[in-house]
Amino acid sequence: MDKRSSNMELLRRSPFFSAAGTEAMAELVRLSFTQLLPRGTVVFEQDEPADFLHLLLAGSVGLQAMAETGGRTIVEIFRAGEVFLAPAVLLRLPYLASAVALTEIRVLMIPAESYREGVQRDLALAGATVELLARHWRLMVDQVVDLKLRSAEARVARFLAQRVPEQSGAFAAALPEPRTAIAARLGMTPETLSRTLAALEEKGALRRGGSEDPGQSERSALKP
Repeated sequence: MDKRSSNMELLRRSPFFSAAGTEAMAELVRLSFTQLLPRGTVVFEQDEPADFLHLLLAGSVGLQAMAETGGRTIVEIFRAGEVFLAPAVLLRLPYLASAVALTEIRVLMIPAESYREGVQRDLALAGATVELLARHWRLMVDQVVDLKLRSAEARVARFLAQRVPEQSGAFAAALPEPRTAIAARLGMTPETLSRTLAALEEKGALRRGGSEDPGQSERSALKP
């Protein structure tokens, strides 16, 4: 399979592609290019002009916000198939967060102007965009509820459950991102995350496997 065919195969798995349809996406792909970037790459910086819409084909990206004091934290993690920070592109505003590759990633770079023009003339693409924004709004509200109302164990358990593939009988959750990034996303320190995983394991709620190195991949199997 050549690179272009491989990219299209990955793209077809995206909810955004499914909503927009083949015709609209084929036009966007024609005007776009892909980048294969190593872990740790800054895809774009907070406050930069939103010149591209990014559709993640493979890997994981962390949205990293910087405080006025200079501190940084991961506020969300996006995985393959997701489009990130579309509002900045649509509104012609700077990105509100930086995007950092938490693993090796492959990303489709869609020129902002081409995307905006497509939304204006293509009803299917406009509908897919509305659906995307609605999903991300729900994601934001869910994260606020998570941080304000749920315990550390509940947050970790829900995060792991969301990582389990949807196919019947699957219980293994892959965690390829650095543990520090996952902890930041969940609003806790890496030490608290480690203690919480250990507590869930002691209760028989999960079984861990893979590396114990905070910067390496691991897997957790949720007990049915």
